[in-house]
This record gives sequence, C-alpha cells and structure tokens, in this order.
Amino acid sequence: MKEGSEMAERAMAEPRQGEGDMAGITNIMSTRAKTILVEDHPLFRRGVYAVLATMPELEIVGEAGTALEALELAQQHVVEVAVVDLVLPGASGVSVASAIKRLHPGCKILGLSMVEEPTRIAEMIRGGADGYALKNQTPAEIIEAVRAIRNGTRYLAPAVAADRVELLVSSDDAWPLMRLTQREREIFDLLVAGRSNDDIASQLFIARRTVETHRQHIMKKVGARSLVELIRIATKHGVATTCAI
Repeated sequence: MKEGSEMAERAMAEPRQGEGDMAGITNIMSTRAKTILVEDHPLFRRGVYAVLATMPELEIVGEAGTALEALELAQQHVVEVAVVDLVLPGASGVSVASAIKRLHPGCKILGLSMVEEPTRIAEMIRGGADGYALKNQTPAEIIEAVRAIRNGTRYLAPAVAADRVELLVSSDDAWPLMRLTQREREIFDLLVAGRSNDDIASQLFIARRTVETHRQHIMKKVGARSLVELIRIATKHGVATTCAI
C-alpha cells in the first residue's frame, strides 16, 4: 500500500468523535487534487512519489516514465497537478506540459530537472509549467514548490537565475531556441559546445548527413548564417559553449 493511502486509512480509522469530524475527513478526501508524476528514472521517481505522498491535499493517480505514458494518464484522469521532468524519452517535458495544459487548462504543472539553464527553464514555463524545481532540492522545498503553484504563485528554485528566466519568458527574443525540436536542440547544444558533425553523429547514433540536415534547419530557425552567429545566439540565451568567438 502506498504511503499516501496508508495516511488516508489512518485518518479514517481514528475513533469517531462526532459527525462534524467525519464530515471534515470526508471533505479533505473529496478535495484532494488528482496528481500525476512524470519522471523517466524509476529510482528517482520513487523518491519523488514518496515526497508527494506525504501531502494530504494530493491524490497521486498515476506515474509515467515516458511522454506517451504521461499523455495516456492525462487522457484517463482530470489532472489537477502534474510534476514533469524536463528531459523524457520520446518527447521533451515542454511538449508534455503543453499537452497536459491543453487537456486540462486548470492543471498546475511543476517542471523538475537538474537543468539550470535559463533558456531551458523559460521554455518549460512558456510551454505551460507554473513553476520549476531542481532535483537536488530537499523534500521540504519540493513540497513548498507544489503548494506555491497550487496557490497561483510561480515557483522558481532558489539556485535558478530567476530574473533571467522571467526576462526570457516575457521576451519574444526567447523564441528562436524554442522553435527547435528536441533533436534539433540536442544538436544545437553539441554544435555550440564545439563538437563536429562526425562527433555528433557518433554520439547520437545517427548519420552524418542527418546531422547536416538538422544543422541547416537549426540555422534557419534561429536566424544564424554561420557557426559563429550560432554561438553568439547561444551565449545570449545562457547556453553553455566552449567555443571562442
């Protein structure tokens, strides 16, 4: 039995002291927010689940390890809270957040990742997330983050460059990188980190010609005519680079 269920059962098993007490318990149970957890690493997902299960206001209705599983859950339940990893197999957390928000506009979404790059965080927020926490935060901070977004307050982890994130969220200048697909973003990051087409092809297990095609699409989408311009755009948006310009 999950920890959250055990907590509910203990509450229901308490000696009844009157109809008022029972009505209060019934009210708490009926107003728990249906919650899903989307995280591809099973061990970490188990840890986050345990944290969320301590929150009596939440009812965890499902877990997902992939984007497809997350969308299936979102179609099966009226999701009110979702904790979504930024990087997932099959699609980005941004795409998952956007899809959940389209299905359930009132759902509160917390992005969760180790990524601290302002542009990636801004992408998640613009994609539909109401807040963003880091995986190295304490359980108490994750609980604080969930409660903040449920109360209508945007939450950003203390270690995040919040001013930069907010600027990117509100600025049209952030859009070039957000136009990239997940694969294009992977290749973009490797290009500005100084990796060659051959290196990228080897690392991503794709053909060199495929890398070249993606590179052309990336240059067009972000408005760059050379690698130097690509690196300047990366630097402007806080993407780590190892190339001197």
